Parts: sequence; C-alpha cells; structure tokens
Amino acid sequence: MNTTHRTAVNVVLGLVFVTGLGLTAYLIADSWGGLYWLPDCVAGAVTGSLALLRGPQRSWPVAAGLAVAAVAIVVAQVADLPQEPGPVTALALAVLVGSGIRTLPGPRAAAVASGAFMVVVGTWLIAFPDEAGFTVVTVVNTVTWLVAVAVGITLRAAAGRAS
Repeated sequence: MNTTHRTAVNVVLGLVFVTGLGLTAYLIADSWGGLYWLPDCVAGAVTGSLALLRGPQRSWPVAAGLAVAAVAIVVAQVADLPQEPGPVTALALAVLVGSGIRTLPGPRAAAVASGAFMVVVGTWLIAFPDEAGFTVVTVVNTVTWLVAVAVGITLRAAAGRAS
C-alpha cells in the first residue's frame, strides 16, 4: 500500500474512531450517567491511536492494543463499569489484528490471532448475560475478532499469490 493510500485510510479510520467515541460517550452517559463513559473512551482513544500507528512488520501497536483491551476488561469488571472492550476499541483491535495477521511473519501473526482470541474469551468470562446468555459487547467483540482473522488471512493469502 503506498503512502498516499495509507494516509487516506488512516484519515477515514480516525474520523470513524472519533465519531464512534463521541457516540459511545453520549450513549453511556445517557444510560449509566456520570462519567462512566470516560474509561471506555480512554481505552478506545488509545487503541484507536495504536491502530493508526500500525504498519508492515510492526508488532508493538498490536501487542499494546491487546494489552489495553485486556486491562480495560479487568478494570471494567473490578470497578463495575460498562463491559469492555467497547465498540471503538473492538473496531481498532479488528484493524490491528487484521493488519498484523496480514503483514507479520507466521509465528507472530498466529500469536496476534491467539492474543486477540484471549481478549474475546475475557469478554465471555466477565459478561453480564442477557436473556439469551450473551451481551451486545460480547457478540460485537466475537464478530469483530472473526472478521479480523478472516480478512487478515484472506489478504495474506492474496499477497502470497501475487508475489
């Protein structure tokens, strides 16, 4: 991907992240009240920023994003906050995971997919189930992980055929 294309993609992603953070803050403030939105938006802003710093052969933004999400899950559980990772964090993780699987060497790509799966398992373990047994956050995180892995593998395979 050339620099101009990467910049355009990052501008659009940045706008999506900022819009998502604003909407998330509003919805959490409206339903939970107070400043309950703040931890979710901090995790989303940090993870979104890391997604914008991703690049070929860069594993540190992926590892840091997964660490932020894991910490957010624990903090939300301990402090009785809305379930994490929130939607912007989930989207940013999907970008990081898909990109990591696509561009990192095999063992690191597998570690990225596994680490992201552990974040999803974390959401399953601390979920506050609704009548069906799943929360929206749990479903969103599971689906975004599946899509990220599928897209990462597909793009990796396409790049392998092209070379």
